[in-house]
Amino acid sequence: MSLDGLYEALLSAADNASAITLRANLIPANAVPGDEKFFVLPPTYAEIGHLASHVREDGTHEYILIESPQSWANRLEELLDRPEVGVAPIQVHAAGHTLSINQLPHRVFDALLRDSEQDGQAFRETSLGQSLTQARADNATALLQNAPGTLLFGAWDSFSGARMGAAKWPAALSGQIMGFDALQTKKAGIRMDPLNIAKDAVEGFKSESRAEGWTTEADKAVKDGGGKPVPVAKASEIGHGHILAELATKGAWVSRIELRSSLSLTRLRRYHFPVDGKVSEAADLAARTYLAALALWLMYTRMMAGLELRAGAELDATEASFMVRAPLQSDMMLPVNAGSVTQALAQAAEQARIAGFKFAGPAAFNASERLKKLIETSESLNQ
Repeated sequence: MSLDGLYEALLSAADNASAITLRANLIPANAVPGDEKFFVLPPTYAEIGHLASHVREDGTHEYILIESPQSWANRLEELLDRPEVGVAPIQVHAAGHTLSINQLPHRVFDALLRDSEQDGQAFRETSLGQSLTQARADNATALLQNAPGTLLFGAWDSFSGARMGAAKWPAALSGQIMGFDALQTKKAGIRMDPLNIAKDAVEGFKSESRAEGWTTEADKAVKDGGGKPVPVAKASEIGHGHILAELATKGAWVSRIELRSSLSLTRLRRYHFPVDGKVSEAADLAARTYLAALALWLMYTRMMAGLELRAGAELDATEASFMVRAPLQSDMMLPVNAGSVTQALAQAAEQARIAGFKFAGPAAFNASERLKKLIETSESLNQ
């Protein structure tokens, strides 16, 4: 398939296919040829540990979660600030930081954006803010032109105050990484103090100074509700002394690791993208093709950059397949490479512009006075 051929395949898929899927086999960075099992550290959840299927009779699990859909979405979303996307991200300036809309958990509906303003006008009162928060399935043009990540990864206007009719955009692009035939393991954690400080050696108090951490002077100590200095009970509370080994479930041996990611084209066909107030099949198809090309570029680019999920879970793809799926048809393979996927995205963006869409230039908002005060109060409480 030529470089132009990938764009044509995406154009056809956006018109009538169900999904674009990615399936990739992964191995840890420390794996060597001939390994039949791989050791990996999945994420740990409070009160649950690793998230796995029910244990089988032999003590293994059919699968264990290595990367959640939420985390995978965040890793893809990081790429939306890159120039290849063709849309300059909305930015929020607050407390000396500049945050892209692609870093905000609730995207266009995030509280940080809501509590920001432009030329003294609250975000939701600006023409841009109104067009984004009032967008719906029958008119998603503002999101396409200014925040396409919302259409791909979904969002919910949960703080709008509306009892009914609040905007909800289900995710169209999702994925996860799983390890199969998983045997969870135990790990002992221990820390040896190089100075051999005994756990009962400390005689002091928790310090009001974060730089010190603790103090031997009562007048400089954190006080309890009764005004008494809060004592340090043992050396480990202030980072000294030995920490004895404790067994805990940590890590798993797996027979294979697989990345599964997909874009629902069926979901995208629920949306319409009017140009100058008029809906047309040509404009809708151009918009959906751009979103499909963007999703494909995100999946490919993220995978090829290497998947450094966390310590003990640095993964690389050994083989991957991109496929177009349609009802009652065999999957059509997409021979994706760096050149073809980048060109397909550029072509799709150009065709969307020809169809009448105007992708956003830079737009910046600043923290409102109430948000500044909230941040200042929070910082003082954290000191």
